[in-house]
Amino acid sequence: MMKKFQVSGFRFQDLKTLFLIILASCNNPFETRTPQQPATGGVTVKPANTPENVLYNMRVTFEALSVQDYLDVFSDDFVFNPDPEDSIEYEDRFGSVWNKNREIDFANNFFLAVNADTLAHNSVSVTLFKYSYRPGQDMYEYDYEVEIVIKEKLTVLSGRAWLFLREYSDGKWYIYQWVDHRYEKKKITWGVLRALYI
Repeated sequence: MMKKFQVSGFRFQDLKTLFLIILASCNNPFETRTPQQPATGGVTVKPANTPENVLYNMRVTFEALSVQDYLDVFSDDFVFNPDPEDSIEYEDRFGSVWNKNREIDFANNFFLAVNADTLAHNSVSVTLFKYSYRPGQDMYEYDYEVEIVIKEKLTVLSGRAWLFLREYSDGKWYIYQWVDHRYEKKKITWGVLRALYI
């Protein structure tokens, strides 16, 4: 007859049970795991395979302050043309061509300013209306109103924009030229915003 093994108050049977409990609670390293859900709050961009998608991406990524996604809508040869009044008033900013590098500097500066104080409930909202697409020119023409809240101060941009797009060799559409127009005196335009954050 087999004798029960006992050490300092524990029986062999108790150790065996404890070992099985520990083993059952371990995860199998070879077992597939349930994928984690992505964090909420990100921006969803559409494939840049149509001009409409690029225009959508430009708007939502600017609102979401997603700097790289915003910059991805512009071609490497991108040029911004401000309203003539803005060119004169901010000649020091617009005296040279506003290219993709200038747009990168603007976006980094502006998004950093909006994101600087997370407790201030800063926000950006872009509304596009009265827009039309001219297929022969691959150009969108639209009126815009942009509301920006930084440290509880509201700034409203308004005007008319022409966005010229083309399909590039990678099969994607990009904005290669942005022409800004003021339709009311003393209104803040995209050009003024760019001049303030460069």
